[in-house]
Amino acid sequence: MANNGKRTLWYAASGALIALVIITSVAISSLALPDLGFPWFTRPSLTPETGSLRVMLTDAPANLTHLNVTLDSISAHRQGYGNESWVDLVFVENVTEVYFDLLALQDVAIDLSITEIPPGNYTMIKMHIKTANATYADGNTTDLEVPSDHIKVIIHFEITEGETTTVLIDMQADTVAISQSRKLKPVLKATVLA
Repeated sequence: MANNGKRTLWYAASGALIALVIITSVAISSLALPDLGFPWFTRPSLTPETGSLRVMLTDAPANLTHLNVTLDSISAHRQGYGNESWVDLVFVENVTEVYFDLLALQDVAIDLSITEIPPGNYTMIKMHIKTANATYADGNTTDLEVPSDHIKVIIHFEITEGETTTVLIDMQADTVAISQSRKLKPVLKATVLA
């Protein structure tokens, strides 16, 4: 039993000594010791040797007063009937084109189409922009190029027989593309309204 007591005392003393060494090392490493000038005694620099890089991004919006767009077709893609199962939609009042000022539609919605179509699941709406032009604050107007044949918005909605489904498309102008390259690249978001 005497050996067990000595062994326990020995372990306790060793543990205390190790703890003391660790605490002392941490305390010394956090002290600001003077540079003694000895080549063999160099302390790591406490100040960083790098600078900070701040990268910021902003857009440079065009100063527009009007953004006029003419649509001449609109259709919806019906899922499960092949890749070419586009259902043509009719514009409101059976017109062949719809002309609007996109900037005048902020917080306002207009009806583009109210069309009877077959029931089923639909996954996309596409629109063809025939023409687009922008009027700047200084009064100058310029025609805009639309890079693709159709603009598409991906959205899943279901048409149920005898019911009306409403899809709201939010078309936002990429003003950077307009100001720099005279191209209309709209950003489209769609929501199915209850």
